[in-house]
Amino acid sequence: MNKAKNVDDALASARLFNEIQNKICQLQPINGSLDKLLLTDLKIIEFMKYLFRAGTVGLLLILWTSCGKKNIPAASTPDVPLSGEDIRAIEGGKEMDEVRAEDIPVPDISEIESLAPYLLLSLQKTDCPGFCPVFELRLFSDGRALYRGTKDVAMIGKFETRLTNEQLSAIVGEADRIGFFNLASKYPADGILIRELPTTITSINQLTKAHSVTNSFDSPKRLLSFEKYIIRLFENLNWQRIAG
Repeated sequence: MNKAKNVDDALASARLFNEIQNKICQLQPINGSLDKLLLTDLKIIEFMKYLFRAGTVGLLLILWTSCGKKNIPAASTPDVPLSGEDIRAIEGGKEMDEVRAEDIPVPDISEIESLAPYLLLSLQKTDCPGFCPVFELRLFSDGRALYRGTKDVAMIGKFETRLTNEQLSAIVGEADRIGFFNLASKYPADGILIRELPTTITSINQLTKAHSVTNSFDSPKRLLSFEKYIIRLFENLNWQRIAG
């Protein structure tokens, strides 16, 4: 019986403790002094007398100071490193959204690595039943040129040489002059080819634009003149035989 009574007393005390804590949290101090609290609830007065008799005034202070507080861990600010652009924007007194593209320094053109060499021009003549020169020319953007002769030509095999920047510019200029990129992709325009006739395939790639023309017959004179221009130019170069 004594044990059951002690349990009931403990539960009643716990309920009274919670109720009194809520009451204390609703009170307002007068002149900021705890001993001048205006208490209106008889239970609170009786409990405070008990606290003073038990010498546990500190518990009351803990109840009062804990009102409205929760055990929330302090938020930590992530350590985000600032980039060079961020620092320049802060030091310059500008908001990040106000930093313009022209404010970012651009490296000098000489500091930028050039593109890898690419195929700038190719010219190929195909075979026919009779006497037909068969060869292929390839010119790269760095001036390197390759030649492979297969039939009815003076140079049989593989050869290489190099063109100057002036020669490269002259070829590109001649292609623009005759309107190479405006030509049809094949001649004759109706697409009917005569297999017994040789075909010349010319391709130019300027990165921003590229075009290829397959010429069998009935083509514009400007295309024929461009083909002859390229062949004569390459015939006058100093070629070196290569393996393969």
